[in-house]
Amino acid sequence: MWKILFMILFSFSLFPLCGQKTAFSENEQQISLLFDSLRVSNVDEDKKRISDAIAMLLAKELKSPGSFENQYASLNFMGKVFSDDNKVKIYTWNYPLDDKTYGYGGFIQYKPNNKTIKTIPLTVKTQAYLPATNKRISLNDWYGALYYKIISVTYKKENYYVLLGWAGNTAISDFKLIEILTVNESGNAYLGRLVFKQKNKIGQQRFVLEYSADAKVSLSYDPRMKKIIFDHLVPSEPVYANVYSYYGPDFTYDAFALEEGKWVFEEDIDVKNRE
Repeated sequence: MWKILFMILFSFSLFPLCGQKTAFSENEQQISLLFDSLRVSNVDEDKKRISDAIAMLLAKELKSPGSFENQYASLNFMGKVFSDDNKVKIYTWNYPLDDKTYGYGGFIQYKPNNKTIKTIPLTVKTQAYLPATNKRISLNDWYGALYYKIISVTYKKENYYVLLGWAGNTAISDFKLIEILTVNESGNAYLGRLVFKQKNKIGQQRFVLEYSADAKVSLSYDPRMKKIIFDHLVPSEPVYANVYSYYGPDFTYDAFALEEGKWVFEEDIDVKNRE
């Protein structure tokens, strides 16, 4: 069964109203029709071909002037999210496969100044996967995810972006993650960075929460507290320890707090006074 994705998918798309086009480009119209075809297709091979066609047309569209500000309102089945410094925009989409996993597509746009826009594809080489937490990942070996929040961090003249995302992992487990994107003015970018401080965790470049596909797990950023807050996950029975397809929330919360450019783990935080 489809996981509500193409529908939730983007309630996540939050954009400023400036720069909205009143007429859709020819590329945008064709991409919209392809998404309609992707949504109703029942054959994995056809879905892959349609997704590749979407990526090809979108790469062309994102070269057009004004693409960074364009809301692409007709593309309802593609996620679009801006960073809070308005320099990064990420597009992601997915499609379900017969084995209950997903295929993914995506692009990153980076606008270091008013004259330059770099467009970088997010490429899954063969199939989507659960990323390791201790490994830097190139954008041409992407694991596949739907990103719904981008947070810019600057400390001592160094800048990076925190991405919050969701992915369907297998038929029985999903995951959410805190990813770190670093991109320079030349458009060179990678995923993963040593900015997490958590007891007994060495070399942690991203944070991953894997859990039962039947569970609902929250992972969100509180700008007032400067904390990323998420459900604490536990197995449904002690016998399932470390079998994450049996994990779900226990109604307590943990967090990573931003301190001097790093994200410091805090256990069992009080969320009652959150606004």
